Amino acid sequence: MGKLKDTPKIDRPREKFLEKGPDALSKSELLAILLSSGIKGMNVKQLSQQIIKKFSYKFLDLTVNDLLQFSGIGKAKALQIVSALALFKRFYEELESKDRLILSAQDAISLTSEIRDKKREYLVCLYLNARNSLLKKEVISIGTLDKSLIHPREIFGPAVELRAAGVILLHNHPSEDVEPSQQDIEIIDKIVEAGKIMGINVVDFIIVSKNDSRSIFQKLQESTYYVADGVQHSLFDFFETPQPAYISTIKRKPGAYFHPKNRVKTGHFQLQNRRYLGNKYKLLGFIEDIVNEKCNGFSTFCDIFAGTGVVAERFNEKDIKVIANDFLASNFFPLKTFLGISKVNFKEVGEKINLLNSLEVKEDNYFSKNFGNSYFTLENARKIGAIREKISQLASNKNEEAILITSLLYAVDKVANTVGHYDAFRKKLDTIQSLNLLMPSFEAENNVNNEIYKEDANQLIRRISCDVLYIDPPYNSRQYSDAYHLLENLVTWKKPLVHGKAKKMDRSHIKSSYCLKSAVKVFADLIANAKCKHILLSYNNTGESKDERSNARIGDEQIMNILKSRGDVNIFERDYKAFTTGKSNTNGHTERVFYCKIIK
Repeated sequence: MGKLKDTPKIDRPREKFLEKGPDALSKSELLAILLSSGIKGMNVKQLSQQIIKKFSYKFLDLTVNDLLQFSGIGKAKALQIVSALALFKRFYEELESKDRLILSAQDAISLTSEIRDKKREYLVCLYLNARNSLLKKEVISIGTLDKSLIHPREIFGPAVELRAAGVILLHNHPSEDVEPSQQDIEIIDKIVEAGKIMGINVVDFIIVSKNDSRSIFQKLQESTYYVADGVQHSLFDFFETPQPAYISTIKRKPGAYFHPKNRVKTGHFQLQNRRYLGNKYKLLGFIEDIVNEKCNGFSTFCDIFAGTGVVAERFNEKDIKVIANDFLASNFFPLKTFLGISKVNFKEVGEKINLLNSLEVKEDNYFSKNFGNSYFTLENARKIGAIREKISQLASNKNEEAILITSLLYAVDKVANTVGHYDAFRKKLDTIQSLNLLMPSFEAENNVNNEIYKEDANQLIRRISCDVLYIDPPYNSRQYSDAYHLLENLVTWKKPLVHGKAKKMDRSHIKSSYCLKSAVKVFADLIANAKCKHILLSYNNTGESKDERSNARIGDEQIMNILKSRGDVNIFERDYKAFTTGKSNTNGHTERVFYCKIIK
């Protein structure tokens, strides 16, 4: 076995720690520093790797006796390591709950590793607040070897006391089979129904064993994130695609999270099932928390840079009027569909979607000539062009046109050979599934009083009034019309000339001033002309990047000065992963919401 002294200094754990800091070291390298020396026939790095591998997820529960199994590790060294672990756990347990975010099943499992190899069945509940932080972990029941006693009141009693917005349940199977039993299914059905009545979201039910895990609502192997907003397909169905991070919300009315009558049907899609830069879906609970805390009794909510519309949809209820606006046509049509249509014959629209799906296209068209074998397979590009042409003939009114175009947009997004935007396509054409249009799922009765616009925000602000104004403008010089030129081309269907490798059309008429040097000036103009009671501004702390296009156009001091000209300002903040092209340092990014109560 090689000796550590034969390793270049920069690769030795201690030297690497001093040079680059702890984040640059692996778990085994950090342990190697604690061990300080190896044993006969094994250097310290090899020894630490063996210990990490042997104990895996049980590492934090190491005992002195566990370490004494390794010949060469004495009581003093074992005691030193176990004491370090105990000290870490003590501090960790005393952390404020806001620092313990639960974003996935893996996060939940990591907090309950102690039940994995228990001989009796345990049920543990994690109580979460509306910002997705752990309020409390509690053992709800401990069963006998052949019987487990679980009642919803034991779960939701503490939830009410804690004012929890959501719960995650973890249950161990001593048999090591993590498939849900019939008893598990019956129990979770009762718990979900109870949660619906209480207005408390049952985020997940996880079964664990000594060496395996099974999340009822999540595919563990894909490391996807929780979805707790809206409705689930059905209790044990998985989502068709990986979903955004779970963010729960404050209760607004009973049944806000689970409503069996409104479950999304097969062949349907929801507003959030679209890839989009700057999408606030992961932050909905954070935003709603602030609205509920600061904006009591509002009846009109305006999302003036709506994008996909996920924020506007969050507040779309029968007793709340939503105003949604976006300058891009490719955003306007989905906004109109999901938030603006109050009367529609779903049966007729469904028949037309089936007709569009059945089209057989063998010849090239404008779309396939420009975007085939690059952004899409040639077959899909031909069909996309033919369907868009057919929609213009098939739609009998503006509402049908909006629904059919929206259905096409969402279908296109699933077969695009891109990383989520259209600034470029992937070199390898490996997105080859066939195009398939689905039916949008929305509650038309909630849209009766809503207003949907496709206008410049600074012009629209002069004509509208609202209680709550939510502002989420572009943050930097990256124009959304550059990232979504292809979708804009498809929706407007004017068949313009395109140029360059990315096949972009002329976009000079849809450039945003918020991406230019004039950003501060137009933002000040927007705020000065806002007729509202409350303003919420989402603006990323993008800091300074080597890529100047990523740098924020409006500074914090400028934002504060402009907002303070209208009233009192508070800032709410949480960690957030910003979009980059892979060339920028994105550490330390946060999403901030600036709240202003209008008094001037």
